[in-house]
Amino acid sequence: MRSAVRTRARAVLAACASGSIAAGLIWGAAPAQAVRPPSGEGARAAASATAAEVAPLLDATSPDGKRFRASGRLVGGGGTTCTATLVHATGKPDPGAKALVLSNGHCVDDGMGTNDVVVGRPAPAEWSYTPAFFHDNVAEHKKFPVERVLYATMKDIDVSLLQLSATYRDLAGMGVTPRTLAAGRPAPGTALRVAHAPTDGIEDGRRFLRLSTCGSIASGVALHENTWLWKGATRTDCLGISGGSSGGAVTTATDPGRLIGLLNTIVTPGYLGCGPGRPCEGGGDKGLIVPPDSAAYLTPVDAVASCLDDKGLRLGKKGCRLDRGEQVRVSAPGLSTRSRTPDGGPARWEARVTPGTTGRHTHVAFKSGPFGAVDCARPEGYDKPRRLTAAGADYNEALPAKDNLYVLCVAGGPDGTLRGPGWTTSLQHAAYAYARVDDTAPTVAPKVDSKLFGEGEDAAYWVQPVYAPWELTGYKVKYGPRAATDCADGAGYRDYLGIPASLKATEGPWTYCAIGYDNAGNATPPVAIALSPGSR
Repeated sequence: MRSAVRTRARAVLAACASGSIAAGLIWGAAPAQAVRPPSGEGARAAASATAAEVAPLLDATSPDGKRFRASGRLVGGGGTTCTATLVHATGKPDPGAKALVLSNGHCVDDGMGTNDVVVGRPAPAEWSYTPAFFHDNVAEHKKFPVERVLYATMKDIDVSLLQLSATYRDLAGMGVTPRTLAAGRPAPGTALRVAHAPTDGIEDGRRFLRLSTCGSIASGVALHENTWLWKGATRTDCLGISGGSSGGAVTTATDPGRLIGLLNTIVTPGYLGCGPGRPCEGGGDKGLIVPPDSAAYLTPVDAVASCLDDKGLRLGKKGCRLDRGEQVRVSAPGLSTRSRTPDGGPARWEARVTPGTTGRHTHVAFKSGPFGAVDCARPEGYDKPRRLTAAGADYNEALPAKDNLYVLCVAGGPDGTLRGPGWTTSLQHAAYAYARVDDTAPTVAPKVDSKLFGEGEDAAYWVQPVYAPWELTGYKVKYGPRAATDCADGAGYRDYLGIPASLKATEGPWTYCAIGYDNAGNATPPVAIALSPGSR
């Protein structure tokens, strides 16, 4: 698994060098933070036209506008823009109570890890929520400060519940009343209505609430993106969604009064395979399922509903299904590895477990299996609990040899029995590690971009390999005089570090060689690019 550590840097380098940052999670950010292909005024105009066609702007006085008046713009972590909705357990709050809004966990912090849970944390002063965020009522827009992060996680679900400094009475004064949350999830074929406020690809002056009319395609989906493992997601055919749409309110067409989910990620067109900006579904023993371009996913809200009452969020409420963040801590390399290490041995989990914050977990139990098939909440398949001391415990079993994404379930408990209420509670929120075993060569051939600049003695070739996230995320290159350079000879190759080669044309003809690698270190055959007078 040590190769996985190296591939993390290579994946980030690929994104930066190709001029793109993964766009799956659909929050909006400043251009310096989130540059997404395609780019340019033409691309933005085309995106705006597409959004106008498939997700038209909502009018404040329309029937749908009135239904989604509780939704609006959220400005959260790092100045990101998302969509959030005013909520309450019954829809009839105490007017003097602090108002709560619901959005995605990544709108609070997209750097949260696989097992992170945030409970009761002050929000930065610049965070705000603007309800009834329509294009035709701009004079009415009012920002309300976000006072506190009551709850946020990217573990299992992508949700956050935020407390405003304003009261429900303050919001009611603007004609904004809270929505309730559905206890169920949309079945395949359910007609949906989605209110969201996209920003990426939308021209200034049109970044307001829009309506996507669409349907659910698959439910109960196990979804993996970047470091996150989500349960119970719904794949939809909703369109017109981009950065800023995160947290968008989703209802069914037949029950528009209750939220049944939140928008949380899309499959970015132009990316390949599985990775940031390209979530994949867990197919169990069949392996990861690559969804179609632009597929949009909903995260469920029923667990949040189970923890709300008239007084607000109650994590101690009977039947509350939200993770309190009390599990043991797990660290593991993650990402991709081949089944055999360079020294010929099997790749291993290399997971390290340390006690959580409660001090109740004196033992730890493990089980593993393919993503989409293994259920960490069920006791079947766990090994005998072992003692967990303050020094921690290691799990170094060999990974399976078959290509797939595997999940390691890590459950802390009160004793060595794996029985009783303490273990039942713990298993409901087991911690995770994951590893992708990949022995398959990249599916695309390496590409090299070369340009000739200057004239005469100053002419030079500017040459660099082209990444193809997430199939080609690293390169080894070499170059030299054509007569003395054999790309099939492995000698002389070195890691490409993002710095293009500058080769004087007068010293040619040249041969530039490139071998592409995926995140697990699988290689393509080498390609040879001839650079000689007349090639530009």
